[in-house]
Amino acid sequence: MIRPLALLSSLVFSWCAGCRPASAAQPATAASQAAGGDPIKVLVVGGRGHDWNGFYKTIDPVLRKTGDFQLTLTANLDDLKSASLENYKVVLFYGSGGDFGDPTQEAGLDQFVRGGGGMAGVHATDAFKQSDVYWRLLGGRFITHSGGQFWLRIDDHNHPVTAGMRDFEIQDETYTSQYHPDFKLHSLGHIDRGSEQQSMVWTQDYGKGRVFNTTLGHDGAAWTNPNFQRLLARGLYWAAGREPREIPAAKAQ
Repeated sequence: MIRPLALLSSLVFSWCAGCRPASAAQPATAASQAAGGDPIKVLVVGGRGHDWNGFYKTIDPVLRKTGDFQLTLTANLDDLKSASLENYKVVLFYGSGGDFGDPTQEAGLDQFVRGGGGMAGVHATDAFKQSDVYWRLLGGRFITHSGGQFWLRIDDHNHPVTAGMRDFEIQDETYTSQYHPDFKLHSLGHIDRGSEQQSMVWTQDYGKGRVFNTTLGHDGAAWTNPNFQRLLARGLYWAAGREPREIPAAKAQ
């Protein structure tokens, strides 16, 4: 006859034998569930111009410290097809250049955002310049740029992304954009340096989805700026339909 205690121990052992080892993603899952939601899975699309791998390696650990984000880096544009995007909450584009090699890549992205997915762009308006869909999604397309040290002035202190943020200095490139004819600019921040007064941070609703874009983020000087990190994290929260939260590694100066 099997004693109750021995039977219980046997059942626990059998259940644990099928458990998967703890992974680095599990703490993020636990923290996110405690905060009232599943992890925000972000597909980071690189593989073109600029140091997209360096961007990912800098930003990934910052966002993971929130316990809310799980980032996946890809250079494969087939990951933009509808079936693949079902696994993500936000698609984040970084860098310049490139073009869609298959109409289903562009269509998948468009359908994803229209259907309620989030999209974000970082220094990405000089990409996919043959695509009207990408231009419409981001809202702006690169024309020219300068660079150096400048002030980023917050334009909307009531928007969830920039609420509580103050103007800050940053070393970066200063993209100028041509806006899509169907795009209505909602600027969250602009450069303030002489005649350079263009928007460098904006948002828009697109169908049921949300798009956050910043033309900031040329290189490590920008990526490691605590206020840039804070802005990006808040933008990703918002694009994912979440209330923006602060990140431990990027307190305001």
